[in-house]
Amino acid sequence: MKTVRIPNQEYPKNYHMKFVRKTMLLLGIWPIKTGDIREILYELYFWITFVYYIIFNVSGFAIAILTWSNNYLATASSMGIVIEYVSNAYKVIIFKSKRIKSLLAEIEQEETKIFESNDPEFINMYTKNAAYNRKIVLFYTIMGTTGISLYFITPLVSNVLTPLEVNNITGIQNHHFVVFTWFPFDPNRYYWAAYLIQFLGCLIGYSYIVHCGAFYISILSFISVQLKIMQHIFINFQKYADEFKRNDLSEDQLQCILIKRLAKKHLRIIVFVREINNAIKLFTLMNFVISSFQLSLVVYQIFKLLPLQRIAVFSYFMTLSTQLFLTYQAAHIISIESENIATSIFKGNWDTYSPKVLKMLQIICVRAQRPLVLTIGPMADVKVTSLFQIFKALYSYICIIMRV
Repeated sequence: MKTVRIPNQEYPKNYHMKFVRKTMLLLGIWPIKTGDIREILYELYFWITFVYYIIFNVSGFAIAILTWSNNYLATASSMGIVIEYVSNAYKVIIFKSKRIKSLLAEIEQEETKIFESNDPEFINMYTKNAAYNRKIVLFYTIMGTTGISLYFITPLVSNVLTPLEVNNITGIQNHHFVVFTWFPFDPNRYYWAAYLIQFLGCLIGYSYIVHCGAFYISILSFISVQLKIMQHIFINFQKYADEFKRNDLSEDQLQCILIKRLAKKHLRIIVFVREINNAIKLFTLMNFVISSFQLSLVVYQIFKLLPLQRIAVFSYFMTLSTQLFLTYQAAHIISIESENIATSIFKGNWDTYSPKVLKMLQIICVRAQRPLVLTIGPMADVKVTSLFQIFKALYSYICIIMRV
């Protein structure tokens, strides 16, 4: 297929992260360095919204404790959201860390090298992967936005279609709410104030879940395309070795230069995966452990709530399940593509290389036999097969909860 190179200036910075960069900026998570008052205000904005989010989670946990023995539906509703929100608060702190900032800077550097390489095949592979990733995260964002919109609309519609009774003691009309949370005032008397508090808390929570999830998936997608570019070079090894041609170097020396560059690139990818894994593995472990129980509480609500409310809760369930699938699939692809490095070496004209070149390729091939993996703490690798364990445990939790 014929490829046409577009001039470098047409590609903005953070091309691969273009979509998620905008959403993470809105959340105050994406690192910026202006050196003036804007940077201070940006950080202040993040901490104000984050602290509000934590207080909102505390109120949800409070209502779960208060209703533990007499209203299991309220407990399930509160805990089903609080568990996810608290775990995502930890993820937000991870994404604000210096380690993630340095990895984002590395992504930007590698992206610049690709666009400055003047190689239409590299650029075509990279932009296609970026476009595909953008479609995935856009689909997921639309799904999450639809779900939270239903959460906001459902109580307002329910107040009209299925109004609750008037409180016999206070004489105040009871209302439907977005979620079950504790307030230091009568939420039915000051309904719109309570609704606004829940609206802002759930909006921030939704944003942390969906946009941080899309951000992480985009990072994993970037790793995959880096491995694919390496495979492409190994398959067309002779072609890229010839690009180093100099009068004072032999063909064997040119190939050795290219192999050394590829070995360094491979090492950078390995270190990058190790760094992102060290940053996120504890969260992945926590998420793996709690996901089954948390999702079972959501399913319990689907069985117990009114038909109109079930739609919103089901959309929440689908959003969380989709994020799990996309994350585990993206990590699984990294493992597969890292092993394909060895296969790509054999797809090239390896039989025409000198013994010295073959020995160097053999070293890379041996290293590629150990796949790059993200881990669930010390327990297991992040793969689609691990995802099956979450849903198996989910079924068990549902059976236990429904018998209570």
